[in-house]
Amino acid sequence: MKSFLKKISAVALFSALSLGSTSAWAQNTYGGVPQRGNGAFVLKEESTQCLPNSLLGVPALATTDCVTMTREKLVATPSGKATIVWRGTVPETARPAQRVVYNSTFTENTHSESIGRVYNTVAVTEPNGYITLTLTDNDKVRGKGKQRK
Repeated sequence: MKSFLKKISAVALFSALSLGSTSAWAQNTYGGVPQRGNGAFVLKEESTQCLPNSLLGVPALATTDCVTMTREKLVATPSGKATIVWRGTVPETARPAQRVVYNSTFTENTHSESIGRVYNTVAVTEPNGYITLTLTDNDKVRGKGKQRK
């Protein structure tokens, strides 16, 4: 039952990220909310998800384990750049003795089909249990804004 809940949580995370992102890159709406003006879209609503350790790299947790985290920032620019920041706390029994930095990539997908947005991820876990996951995509090809030369 516990592994089933973990799998469902991971699927919910990927679905939530994918559903929100498919409309964001149209530059007119983001998650059904119209984008006003030509500037960056900033999602100000927090969201809580159980993110899989395969993104976080906490040594004392299995890759299928997850950590409950809150999305604190989501910014998408008209040029196609995007940044998402998640923060949470690692369970006390899994906290590292020293700071752990884990780099990986995350590909947005829905129902096992890639929608093409690939994020570079950096997860920083502190000995006090605080963990920050930052996802960035600097690919300006998908954006419809002005491109620098």
